[in-house]
Amino acid sequence: MVEVASIGRRVLDALVSMDVLTPEQVAAADERARVSGAESAGRWLCDHGVIATDQIALALERELGVPRVDLSSYSPDESALALVPAERARAYSVLPMFEIDRILTVAVGDPAGVFGLDSLGAELGMELEAVLVDPGSLAQALATYYEPARDGTPADPAGAPEVSVDAPSSEADLVPPASGAGTPETGSLIAEPISEEQFHTDPGATEQESEAAPEFSGNRIDLDVLAVADAGKVAVLVSDIVADALDRGASAIHLLPYKDDFFLVYRIGGRLEQVASAPLSMQTALVDGFKSYVKAGASRGAGPALGRLRTRIGERELVLTLSAVATVAGHRLVVSLGSDPGSPRDLPALGVSEAETRALHAMVERGRGILLVCAPVAGGRSATYYALLAHAAAVGKSVYSVEHSIDYEIPAVAQVLVDPGSPVGAASYLAVGARQDTDVVAIDSMQSVEDVHRAIEAAALGKLVIATFSGAGIVAGVSRMLELGAEPTSLAAALTFGVGQRLVRTTCPDCSAEEHSPLAARIPGAVPGMVSLAGSGCSSCDGSGFGGITGVFEVLPFTEPVRAAIAGGAQAAHLAERAQAAGMRPMLASGLVKVEQGLVSVEELNRVLRFAE
Repeated sequence: MVEVASIGRRVLDALVSMDVLTPEQVAAADERARVSGAESAGRWLCDHGVIATDQIALALERELGVPRVDLSSYSPDESALALVPAERARAYSVLPMFEIDRILTVAVGDPAGVFGLDSLGAELGMELEAVLVDPGSLAQALATYYEPARDGTPADPAGAPEVSVDAPSSEADLVPPASGAGTPETGSLIAEPISEEQFHTDPGATEQESEAAPEFSGNRIDLDVLAVADAGKVAVLVSDIVADALDRGASAIHLLPYKDDFFLVYRIGGRLEQVASAPLSMQTALVDGFKSYVKAGASRGAGPALGRLRTRIGERELVLTLSAVATVAGHRLVVSLGSDPGSPRDLPALGVSEAETRALHAMVERGRGILLVCAPVAGGRSATYYALLAHAAAVGKSVYSVEHSIDYEIPAVAQVLVDPGSPVGAASYLAVGARQDTDVVAIDSMQSVEDVHRAIEAAALGKLVIATFSGAGIVAGVSRMLELGAEPTSLAAALTFGVGQRLVRTTCPDCSAEEHSPLAARIPGAVPGMVSLAGSGCSSCDGSGFGGITGVFEVLPFTEPVRAAIAGGAQAAHLAERAQAAGMRPMLASGLVKVEQGLVSVEELNRVLRFAE
């Protein structure tokens, strides 16, 4: 039997590197899984709520490079389908895609499902690799490729599923027509709903009826103009598409490649509606036209691109955000049509205490050096970043910000969007901003040692540098910078103030009730017999028991003893001791205050900060 690589172990290692898990948690999960007979440590952690699906997805995509695939653009190989019996494919909820050198690639809808792939690989006697797909499209594909047809003959694994022309449409479940259908001459089709209702061809319809094009009400987008590829005509076409999408109530425009064609698709009411199609050879002109429309024209061609445009169309103030990337099937482009988000929330609205807000505002108004904001992925650090920038602009500071995505536009702040397709990276933009007449230089987020070094150089010029970085807290963030290769002495000299944070869900005010949780006594500093509030679930919170999100924070001034420890390359444990001695109030203390106020339940605080292992 071929030795099977441990996919689950790689995912757990990635979660440790992201500071979602600690090595001790993984070791404990290994033991508990062994004792309880759980399938794996990863599955045990999922079943007990220690790790969430979105965290696993981030680890797969960002740390391990697992791609997300649109099943409408790929057909599994018949030979791959034959390797996995139908009952095993359904049991593990995977779709075999292709096999190369005894490595079988399978599509997984639930990111947590990767923890079952080691067992499946052992059964099959081969190594498995995963790609992520939409769960709804996976369920449909399993039915298509494994279910027998109504007449008792097997379904054709090589054929793409037909689409009912009167079915509504959904996100990644878009299923283009079979080869030869969906050209500009045959018209448009509508894709699958997000609900459990699945696409199917009407068994009573003839083949001719199944391939007939439906008629759309409203304007018809004609992509034939792309055959000429005249820049002026393409610009008009792009404007017409945006206007048409808005008229139909769309929230996003997609250009999706499939085999020899590409499809123009709108997201309407949470579903995807296919509007028009054209030969794939004509797609590049339209992609470049959209890039120019949102002022991302510098990234023309095959490279990835980001673009953002704030505009007024009719009576609506809109923000258009473009992302484009070349896939193996062709260009995939998405333009989101969003309303102006307004101004960022201030620090108190994010959950920062009054004393911590005063300290941070004083730092923004009079401080120098690096103000470091650390949080895990999806930990809310960008919201804190924008609150700090907004305050700096409000008190008359000249602010220059380098960003990988722009969530808010702030008047008087020079915001630079880093295009992933450009040879000029964030560090270069940061270096330029540091040498302009700026009081505050900012970067969201630092991703390389070069970014860190540029921030240190800007601080050495007397600037205040507001920077975000991925880490479970301040100490974890600084330790990761040192591991990344930052020069310890220079980093220690530049750091002046640190913020660590996590996000917790607030209790629903309409269904909250007192509870005496045994976990409350295990919160450091909690008074004996403390009574907390927890939501039981109601119509206001859709049965979840939660009503919103707030932050728990730790704030640290980098005193000389702390800097000395950093300069000496101290381990994380020693840095934590110095930080506590410097008066840093830990996030757990911030969370305890919110529990006492009835904002956060004890169980929710434990879910995020894991004080009761």
